Amino acid sequence: MRHCLALCGAAALFLSPLLAASLRGQEQQQQPQRPGVQVGVPDGRGGAPANPNPQGGGRGRQAGPPAGPTPRNADGRAIFSTPGKKGVWLPGGGGATTPNAAGPTIPFQPWARAVYADRGENQLEPHTRCKPSGGVRQFLTPYGVEFVELAELQKIFIFDIGGPHTYRVVYMDGRSHPANLTPTFYGHSIGWWEGDTLNVETTGYNEGFWIDRRGLPTTDKLRTLEKFTRTDSMTVAYELTIDDPGAYTAPWTSKLNLRWEDGTELFEYVCQQSNYAPNLMLGAYESVDRTTVAVP
Repeated sequence: MRHCLALCGAAALFLSPLLAASLRGQEQQQQPQRPGVQVGVPDGRGGAPANPNPQGGGRGRQAGPPAGPTPRNADGRAIFSTPGKKGVWLPGGGGATTPNAAGPTIPFQPWARAVYADRGENQLEPHTRCKPSGGVRQFLTPYGVEFVELAELQKIFIFDIGGPHTYRVVYMDGRSHPANLTPTFYGHSIGWWEGDTLNVETTGYNEGFWIDRRGLPTTDKLRTLEKFTRTDSMTVAYELTIDDPGAYTAPWTSKLNLRWEDGTELFEYVCQQSNYAPNLMLGAYESVDRTTVAVP
């Protein structure tokens, strides 16, 4: 009985924001632009509105200090941690929470545009089924990421908090991409510094993830160039260039900001594969359809 109550309680906590988002989506279906529903984003996090009543028990944004100078290491170069501080990086803080804010300008191939439209109606995203989130999607989760730079290993690790306990490895030792890569969710990343900007080039992606929450498609021809610039103690400016000749007619670039949430630590996140969220499974809200295969 106690086990059942715990599971039911966890399900209720998970489904509540999803049901709210579902209702908002239904109200906005007549609008020409797709509603910007942020599935499962807690109040005040990931660009969601802050809880107007912080004493009411909601998960509002963690209170933090005002922005200060960019933290630096002993060599004077910017770093993504703050010495002596606990915290994680969340989307928002003046930037978009999706890389396709300028959606009409994205140079879709016809098939990719059709897939994107279908995914908007049938939100069967692999991330919600406990699959790793490739590319920028890693930075659009409501729980954030943590950067860990190990200079002695010449590697930077980017740990996901929400999701299936996955992380990316960015090789900083000057290597090139291998000639024959087995496609994976995160691909193969190599990085280098240009001043305070970390450049990360990645190839070898598979096709099992969405590039963002709204369903931007990719193929195994995808190559990304990411630029991370810590502009102050609270902000990382993120720039993404998508080069995928299998899905788009030309490379395209988008930007967003990551913001520091002070005091939050990496924590255990349990991904429930059998948790069928209604607004992810109902598609256009007209009928229940669980026949679509979400991922390979």
